[in-house]
Amino acid sequence: MNHCTTIAAAILAAAYSAVPTVAASPPVVGHLVLGTLETNPVPSEALTAGLRKLGYDVGKTLIVERRYAVDDKLFPTIARELLERKPAVVLSPCGLALRAIREISRTVPVVAVCADEKNFVGEVASLRRPGAATTGFTFLAPESATKRLEILKDIRPDIKRVAFLYQDAENWDNYWREIERVAPKIGVVILRLPMRRAEDLESAFALAVRDRADALIAFPDPVTFGAAGRIAEFSLKHKIATAFDFPIFTAAGGLLSYSADFRDLFERVAARHIDKILKGAKAGDLPVEQPTKFELVINLKTARALGLTIPQKLLFRADRVIE
Repeated sequence: MNHCTTIAAAILAAAYSAVPTVAASPPVVGHLVLGTLETNPVPSEALTAGLRKLGYDVGKTLIVERRYAVDDKLFPTIARELLERKPAVVLSPCGLALRAIREISRTVPVVAVCADEKNFVGEVASLRRPGAATTGFTFLAPESATKRLEILKDIRPDIKRVAFLYQDAENWDNYWREIERVAPKIGVVILRLPMRRAEDLESAFALAVRDRADALIAFPDPVTFGAAGRIAEFSLKHKIATAFDFPIFTAAGGLLSYSADFRDLFERVAARHIDKILKGAKAGDLPVEQPTKFELVINLKTARALGLTIPQKLLFRADRVIE
């Protein structure tokens, strides 16, 4: 190599070394959330805590991009906003939310939060081997719904008419099938209170009064999450016992909640699935998981206001009691 070539090589090397190294952008996890930051039934820090346990510095080595939906009509818009962020994986409710994502992208990996297997809207071939680009977990909503009926009956044996408040949406078939199977066995009649928006709550409440409901169960959706306080206030005024999926309702004044432990599902299962996908696993190869922990929360203050005595066996069994 001659002297001129050596000098040229040195100049070129110096030029390359002067170019700053561009750090790779941290991966983005999209999170479609039901309700608002305040009414979201699952504490947002549950997922963050789970990711941190797995070694992620959330906000630095991993970005969690959240979008909130207070109405299911917003799912298509919010899904598009999330996917425009080019997420490596999306955590989303099932049903209409999952469908909105899949209408935009068939390939983005999704960890879906589902009431039951049907709620995956055909996006998984089986729980053991989902296939395609979707996995997630179920929270066994139909089974939990019948358990709530049985707990209400234990607390108040004279219950005869149970009203179900729900948004008139798809994917509740299995819910109703289980409820209607169990109701006659424990001697209760089911009353349906459909609604579409928060503005429909008053007319739904009026139907409950007209039909002499002595218990009320609200299905989990953005409208009922946002109306937890109003539902509790109405129920107390009319001496109606209430049961729900999420502790957010019990904290607002509902009588009890019984469901899968959602904090555990988000902190342990959702975080683990996301971690595996970020490390190269295919969503469709990860089995859909089912809950192993369930949570019973009882509001004793509400029980006293309703003139009810909670059986000791339920108090011993409760994971949390609100005084």
